[in-house]
This record gives sequence, C-alpha cells and structure tokens, in this order.
Amino acid sequence: MTKAGLAAVLVVSSGTAGQAAESGASAGRVMYELPVPDGYGDSHAELFGNSGHAAGWARDSQGELRHIRWNPDGSSVALVGLGGNWDMLKAVNDDGIVAGVSSTSDTVSHAVTWDASGVPKRLREPEGYLASNAEDINNAHVAVGFASIDNTAWAVRWERDGAPAFLEKLPHSSGSSASRINDNGEVIGKAWFRGGTEVAVRWDAAGKAMNLGIKGQAAVAADINNRGTVAGQAFDLASEKHYAARALRCCVFRAMDGPSENGWLFDVNNRDVFLGSATVDGRPENVRWDGNGLVVLRPVPGTTESTVTSLNDTGLSVGSSGRRAAIWDASGQGTHLPDEKPGDITTSSHALLINNAGQILGDRNTMNGPRRAVVWR
Repeated sequence: MTKAGLAAVLVVSSGTAGQAAESGASAGRVMYELPVPDGYGDSHAELFGNSGHAAGWARDSQGELRHIRWNPDGSSVALVGLGGNWDMLKAVNDDGIVAGVSSTSDTVSHAVTWDASGVPKRLREPEGYLASNAEDINNAHVAVGFASIDNTAWAVRWERDGAPAFLEKLPHSSGSSASRINDNGEVIGKAWFRGGTEVAVRWDAAGKAMNLGIKGQAAVAADINNRGTVAGQAFDLASEKHYAARALRCCVFRAMDGPSENGWLFDVNNRDVFLGSATVDGRPENVRWDGNGLVVLRPVPGTTESTVTSLNDTGLSVGSSGRRAAIWDASGQGTHLPDEKPGDITTSSHALLINNAGQILGDRNTMNGPRRAVVWR
C-alpha cells in the first residue's frame, strides 16, 4: 500500500484559454494526480464512488497491468486476484468495496469483491454452477451479476454474506444477466430467448422480474436510480427504429418527450435527470432531459466535437470537448477543466465520471510523461 497524499497541481494558464478554464462549473477546481506505487508508469481509473474511492489499473516496470484502488486520502492498494491470469473490476460502492471477476489457475472466472486489504473474497456460485461474474454492488454490499454453466447463464444476487440467489426468470427465457443494482435492492439487466431476442428486465427488491419492453418492442436498460427509474433505449421491431426511453418504477419503457428517435439514455441521477444522446435538427447531440425538457450539451466554444459521459445529482455533466476534459452545468454551458502543470505539456485529458460530491475522475496524457489517472475537485 502506498501512503501518499494527493499532490495539488498548479494550474498555469493565460489569456482566453485560462479565462475559459476558470469560468462556469469549472471555476475553482484543481487537478490532482492519483499516485502510483514506485516502479509503475501509466495509470487509468474507471470506477468512482461518492466518497472518493477510485479503482482502475497501473502498469508496472515489466509492462504488466496491476489493478489498484485509490482511497480518498490518495493512498492506494493493489487488488490481488484468485491466482489466474486475468481480473476485471466492474463497480465500487461508497465504502470502497470493489466488485468484479477474477480467474483461478484453471482459467474459470468467479465473482469477487475486494475490501480495504485488497484481498479478493470469492462469491459462491449457486449449487451446480461453475463460473460467475459480479457486475455491480450497492451501498448495502449486495452484489449482482450472473452464474453460468455449459453456455447457460442466469442472473444472480449475492447478499452481504456472499450467499447467492437466482433472480426470477422470465417465462420461456433461455438466460439472463443482471448489470446494475440500486441502494433499495432493485436490479436491472437483460433476458434472452432462443432465436437471439433480448429484452430489458427490472427485478424488484424481492427478485420478481418485469419485462420493460412493450408489445412489439425490445429494449435495453442502461442505468437505474434509487427511485427505481430506469434509463435506456427502446426498439420498435416493426419500424426498426430506436428511441431514448425511460421506465418509471411502475411501468415499462416509454419514449422520452421531444426528439427521442435514434437516441438513447445511459445515465439517470436520483432526481430523474437523464443523460444521453438524440438527433436534434438533423444532428446527433449530447443531451440531458429534466422536468423542463431537453437541453443540448454543445461543445465548449472553440471546439467542434465533444463526448459527455457522466451526470451527478446536482445536474453537472462531464466528458471531453476537443482534446480536453470538460464540464457542463445544468443550463448546458460547457467549459474546459484545468489540466496543465509546470514542466509537462498536456496532449489530451478526459473526464470520465463525476460523483455526488462534485469530484471528477479522469485521465491526462502528456508529451513528457506517462498517462495518469487524475481527480478534479
């Protein structure tokens, strides 16, 4: 474990670019580099909790990737596997518990969680099943994913003590998997049928399944909030068109109001604000929907392309515009995040996730040094 604090990066900027970096939702934010153990180079973090825990990987001096969790104080711990040749991190909760999958020496994958020590806890497969994956974990330490045997997989929930339970199967389905769980124990995922048809599924806290598609439609569930609202995409099989869609706790998917055709939703916060994409005036745009309708998140002035990746409960969104990390406020105004430090020339930066504390996780590439995971706060 590395005991190191987050070192503040001095932001050096001037002229118009500097003014833009310090305006709007980016004002006052400072970039911090997440430290890596001695002998490590490139790093990348892709999971972020509301308490500031991050998880990802760093590359050691031999070129091997090693998975790491960073704690809010900047210390880091290596996440050890089950003895096989690969691991994958899928989710981190607000206590810093990481969920994912790790292989054993016989190359079989198993659902695991990692606690503060970095040692994996293997989650038991249901009786008769040989392999499993954990895809998400909530703040009650309940994990979800799937267990498999002989090319057959079914959605599973693991309780805090690691005990597995299958989630209800849709009639006539031939398999299922769970991808997200909220803090109330509601789960989303998918089920599939012979012939290749897939449908979005929500399981309630008791594990009862509901097909979120409507008659004549399939659907994909991407995210669920603590209200039980699901964000995703619905497909009309007759017209072969797809729509940005939501499903309230009571109901199946319905298309979003406004220009939802050819769009999709991939993030929903706990105030039922949605982040996604839509075709507006004939152009694909990054958008957010709230109670007042659709807001287009346009590229930061001076750039022509942008990607928006994450939304928090205050309505702030982050991503990149041009080759630099960016943040958008609730009105849709975008600004670049500060990404320079003395002695390095930034070639690109990306904001990946924003938590409910307003902290932002991303990475930064430089001309003179390795790629590094960073946090803005």
